[in-house]
This record gives sequence, structure tokens and C-alpha cells, in this order.
Amino acid sequence: MRFSLFYPVAVAGAAELGTGLLGLDRQLYQTTINELREQAICADESGWTSLMLAEHHFEVEGYQVTPNPLLLNVYLAQHTTRLRHGQMGLVLPNWNPLRLAEDIAMADHMTGGRLDIGLSRGYQNRSVGVLGQHYGANVAGSGKADVEARNRRVFEEWFEVLRRAWTEDLWSYQGEFIEIPVPGLEWPHPVSARLGAGVEDGEIRQIAVVPKPLQTPHPPLFTTLTQSAATLDWAAKVGSTVVTIATDQDMLRGMIQGYADLATGYGRPTLPGEGVAICRGLAVGRTHEEAWETARQGMSITADWLGGFGFFEAWRLPGQEGPVPRTLEQMVAAGAMLVGTPDEVGEQVERLRDELGVQHFVFMAAGGATEHARMLDMIQLFGEHVIAGVPV
Repeated sequence: MRFSLFYPVAVAGAAELGTGLLGLDRQLYQTTINELREQAICADESGWTSLMLAEHHFEVEGYQVTPNPLLLNVYLAQHTTRLRHGQMGLVLPNWNPLRLAEDIAMADHMTGGRLDIGLSRGYQNRSVGVLGQHYGANVAGSGKADVEARNRRVFEEWFEVLRRAWTEDLWSYQGEFIEIPVPGLEWPHPVSARLGAGVEDGEIRQIAVVPKPLQTPHPPLFTTLTQSAATLDWAAKVGSTVVTIATDQDMLRGMIQGYADLATGYGRPTLPGEGVAICRGLAVGRTHEEAWETARQGMSITADWLGGFGFFEAWRLPGQEGPVPRTLEQMVAAGAMLVGTPDEVGEQVERLRDELGVQHFVFMAAGGATEHARMLDMIQLFGEHVIAGVPV
């Protein structure tokens, strides 16, 4: 089984978040990076599979200050030996796809092939609306059919550019949003002409993105999913593991079987449970009371910040009407948060594995918001008692 940590990296503790524009504080960010490094080392030594970071921009409030997770991936890989590093995820409409292909390939080499790639369509218009403005892209989940459709077309075209950049040598591409290379670009250099480097008659006709990733054909892919049939189909087609926060058992079983059927239909034989990772909140303590206090500190991100983007709708209980309460109790009741001692949490993990057949769990931990000592204790307790103790 595989166990990943997913961090929305906050720059202050639970008591300070929401009191000011903390993302502007240089020293707070420096402290956050130092604590993140120590927690990554702890995860590396405790048997965790990977550490994933979100991509968010302009979050002056200080809840998720991770504008470039790839840079953090490379930095943290220098301080760990076996832990994989990834994102959940890189928001494709924010990027030039050629530049992103290069950055990912370089990061794969600099992490020694310990890089995973999480891809996302983006759900915050403050980042996608600003950074994706040149392509007319905006966020997923807007509820507007034309915006949704354009966002998805940009996402899928950008991935096709990434795929070609990683897996093909000299190539060209004509898409809806980008043409590679642009016609009429002169390149009269004699060495390029002699070597056949995509140059004909002094004009660039093809390009090659270098370096290629260390992992072949490219680093493993992940993408977030709640219930979009189109995203499930895309992920099954390209071989991306879907990561879901959904808790409804019937929905999850349908998603798991659907992924297996779709992937098999695309020529990638897949058993139910493969290609799907379950995402849950996590709080582990030496006592039940300690675990609940750890969980409550983390709610400063989950309830106060993520709740404002509608996350709690995914955790609505059957028959529940009106606004979904943004509370820890709601999350636990919905099965969105595992809280308890290592024995208690281990039993919940085994039950989910047995009921759903999944082999990969992604646990959201409130890095920065939760006290550093508590985070280290939780990471170590889970690793030594749950990861080491769950039967294969």
C-alpha cells in the first residue's frame, strides 16, 4: 500500500490565521520552509510514500503559500533519500506548457527520479483568471458551461503538449490555443541545419524539448476528481491516478469500477481499485484527546479557508438539508477525516481498503496551521504504527 501526505502549506498557526495578510511576512515564510523540511525528513524516515503540495498564487491571507511546488519538490528532495515528491496539483491553465514540460523534466532529474506529477484544472479564479488570461481560461467548477468547456479544452491541449515534449524527439503541433513552432521563425545556424535539428531552409519547422524526464516515459501522473465523468475518462485514457475527496460509498465504488472499465477499454488492463487514490484528512495522537486537538488546529485551513470554496458540499450526509456545517464533527461523520490513536486510525484504513479495494491513500495534513511538534509526532506515529502495521 502507498501512503502520501498532502500539504496546503500555511505560514502561521491556527490562532494567527485569519488575523491579517500573513502571506506578506518574510520571516513567517522562512519559518514555514524550515518546518516543512523537518517534516519531510520525518516522513522520509517513517515510511511514507510521498509528499504532495498544492499550487496556489496570490494567497496573501497566508493559508496556502505554494506558488511553485516544483521548486519545493526539488528543495525537499535534497534533504530526503527515498520519499517521492509531487503536487496536487500543477494548474495547467496557469502555465506555458512548453516551459512547464522543461521544468518538470529538470525537476525529475534533480529529484533523482522521485518526482510525481499532479495535474489540475484549477478552481480559484484569482490565480487562473489572472495567469490564464492570455488563453481566456478561467476556473473549473464555475457552473458556467462555456467557461467549463474552455478550461477543459485548455487543460487537455496543454497536457498533449506536455506528452509530446516528454515522449517525442522532434515534433510540431497545431492546436486551438497554441501552435508549435510559430510559422516563419528564421534559424540560419549552420550547425542546426547540418544536424537536422528541426530546421529546413533556414526556418524552424520542428522543436525538441530538452532534457527528457529521467523516468520513462514520464513521471507518474495524478489528477483530482470528485465526480466529473469527463475527468474520469481523461484520466483513464492517459493513465493518471485520480485522487478523490468523495466519501459516498456508492459513488466511490462506481468511480473505482468505472476507472477500471475505461482504462481497460483504452488498452490498459486495470483491476478495480487500481488507478484511484482516496484522499482524507488525518489527525493522529498518542491519545484520542491529543488527536482531536491536532484535528481542531487543522480546521483553521479546512473550515475557514477551503470551506469557503465549497469543499464541504462533498461531505454532505444523506438527507442533510441546508448549508453543510463546516465542522470537524461533520467531516468525521462523513468519513472525510480519520482521527484517533494509531490503532484507531489503522483500523479505519484497513476497513476502507477492504471495502473499496484501494491501495493508495492521500492524507491531507494542515502543515503550518498545526503546531510543528504535533505534525512531527503525527507523521512518525502513523509511519511507525500504521504504515508498518497494515497488512499488505
